[in-house]
Amino acid sequence: MRASSFRYLLKEGLRNMWRNRVMSLTSIGVLTTCLLIVGAAFLLTVNVNSMVKYVEGQSEMCVYMKEGLTEEDLTQAEEAIRAVPNVKEVTFISKEEGLENTKESFGDDGYLLEGYEGEDNPIPDSFVVKVNEIDQTRDTQKALQEIAGVDVVNASGEVADTLSYVQNTVVTLGTIVIIALAVISLVIISNTIRATIFTRRKEINIMKFVGATNSFIRVPFVVEGFMLGFLSALISFLIIWGAYSYLVGAFSTDVSYWLQSAFESVVPFKQVALPLGGFFAGTGIVLGVMGSLISIRNHVKV
Repeated sequence: MRASSFRYLLKEGLRNMWRNRVMSLTSIGVLTTCLLIVGAAFLLTVNVNSMVKYVEGQSEMCVYMKEGLTEEDLTQAEEAIRAVPNVKEVTFISKEEGLENTKESFGDDGYLLEGYEGEDNPIPDSFVVKVNEIDQTRDTQKALQEIAGVDVVNASGEVADTLSYVQNTVVTLGTIVIIALAVISLVIISNTIRATIFTRRKEINIMKFVGATNSFIRVPFVVEGFMLGFLSALISFLIIWGAYSYLVGAFSTDVSYWLQSAFESVVPFKQVALPLGGFFAGTGIVLGVMGSLISIRNHVKV
């Protein structure tokens, strides 16, 4: 294809958009809205996964040992704990350390535990265990409980179950939303191209009569679909960039301390900007071009 022909086809595609600017704006608006919802679902999923990983890093189990165990028994127990799947890190807390930690946790009332050193120490030896995957907390807890010498294993299983449920729900709903909005976008863009074809049906017949090739007639509509998708992707990216940065900034400065700590795991936009921008551009352009091709195939007999 010569450069002059390519410029003509590109110009025709842009002219089609202008001639049907109301429908074009409608298509851009709908596709932009769809991409924004999909982008929001993507960012939510990424941040939920990040927060789950953050909680996993903070999640600990406390393995309390039975009384009367020898140093060799404790060493064997530690080796068995480290061998349990999903165990990331193990720290031994002796009876003496446990008593001191308990005193510190009591604050000004720590003096109440004075005199319990030595044989009167009621705090058992223990191991603090960190896990890799929080959704496997209950299985890990059961495995630890079966180790010889273990008395009680304390773990926040309810928190693990809740986080896993939220994570799975977000992923499932996000997938459903993406599929539904992709179908809606295809329908809207197809209708826009169909309207363009209808208004130019006489011109298309004349072009066909004088010998224009099928590709020459189709390309302007593909260009129109491409531009609709590209503009929608660009607008969506800019909106979600500004909105996400604003919300993260607002929540990180105007909420209580514990919420600020949770927001430490929020993913910075620059970390997801490239994949999100690529996703927007690819999805917008593919939907735009597909919508054009569907309309051309069904409504233009060339």
